[in-house]
Amino acid sequence: MTAINHVRYDARSKEYNLIRDCLDGERAIKGQGQIYVKKPDGMSVDNYAHYLERGTFYGAPEMTLRALCGLALRKDPVVKLPNRLEPMRLNATHENAPLSVMIEEMVREVMSMGRYGILLEFPREGNTVLTTPYFSNWKAEEILDWDTAYVNGRKELTSVVLASDEDFDGSAVYIECLLDDTIYKVRRFIMDGRSRVDMGEEIIPQVGGEALDYIPMVIVSQEGLGVEDVKPPFLDLCTVAVSHFRNSCDREHTMWHLSAPTPWIAGSVPADKIPTQIGAGTIWHLPEGTEVGMLEFQGPGVNAQKALMDEKIDTMATLGARMLSVNMNRNETLDTATQRTRSELALLHAVVVMVEMGLNRQLRLAAQWMGEDADEASIKLSRDFIETTIDPKMMDALNKALMSGSISRETYMANLRKGEIIDANRTDEEELGAIEEDGGDLSNIIPIAQT
Repeated sequence: MTAINHVRYDARSKEYNLIRDCLDGERAIKGQGQIYVKKPDGMSVDNYAHYLERGTFYGAPEMTLRALCGLALRKDPVVKLPNRLEPMRLNATHENAPLSVMIEEMVREVMSMGRYGILLEFPREGNTVLTTPYFSNWKAEEILDWDTAYVNGRKELTSVVLASDEDFDGSAVYIECLLDDTIYKVRRFIMDGRSRVDMGEEIIPQVGGEALDYIPMVIVSQEGLGVEDVKPPFLDLCTVAVSHFRNSCDREHTMWHLSAPTPWIAGSVPADKIPTQIGAGTIWHLPEGTEVGMLEFQGPGVNAQKALMDEKIDTMATLGARMLSVNMNRNETLDTATQRTRSELALLHAVVVMVEMGLNRQLRLAAQWMGEDADEASIKLSRDFIETTIDPKMMDALNKALMSGSISRETYMANLRKGEIIDANRTDEEELGAIEEDGGDLSNIIPIAQT
């Protein structure tokens, strides 16, 4: 840790590292050695290495996150951009990533770490009136320090320190964004021990020739857009996964010691008669009266370890791993299964809502910077996490209801979209136009709206 870290960051950093290691998998967990699995008393360094190597890490966190992100992005986001922001569709970030890739990373980070920062900025050099702003994105462990204050009665971000990926003569470079006398400024610095050394001149970003009186950054969590950190959603799942790994190391170590029967000899055996080999084709010639047997493990110890590991797998399932499957139980009705799954997807819904809200806030700001209508910039993420289809009986009922005048054309088309019969991003007129283009005729089923 350095002197620039927020006290809350120091409290969270171990949790961030734990989650990141669990998502990286078995190699990362084993690579941390005694951080996660202490060396048993009296065990040598070499034996501890073998002890760790025999254990197996159960990759529930990574599998769960992959499944949740797949559900969140099952349908492509609907992106609407004004003309001057269109370049952001294919080049939205400081790493030249398209907007779609940025959205996927945001969902993944907020879902697992519960924290993700989006800073809107212009390139430092070569700007013209046509230059498009971009997003620089910051993961949870890169947001080191922050402060807030009440400005005009509202709590606002007044400073934030970020860990960049830059390097200066072997020292990490940090970026400070702050409000200084209500003017937004950016400073870069390195740490010399516990002393701060500023690099270059401070930057005063401008839009339309004027300095900003706010920090154009939003920090997204599953609980809102506030700057304060929250408990990472995957913390409990990853904690149990590491505990399960410790049990695996213990159980495998026990099995390695006890699984092979050990021969024993009782009696007076001359030194030249003591067996030195065992196995097929080997005969022991022992003095009369000598007793021989095989020492084998008996007792419930190993089974108790297995039962404990199975219990922790069940615990991981209740914490999130059950998201790997959204199938109905055998005795569930469709409505019951749907309601159960929606309850389990509460975290997923919260993440999608907050990611969408954070992106829309920054996109609207970007549109304002470019002199465009902020209402023309928006992103809509789908809430249809569960695949729903219309069965033939329901389709027949919808057709009859439409033709009898019991429902409107708009209600009919909305149900087709909800049932994923037609593209949710198409308007009614576009869909009907496509049908006519293909030579179809649904005028007897879907009356064309009069204009």
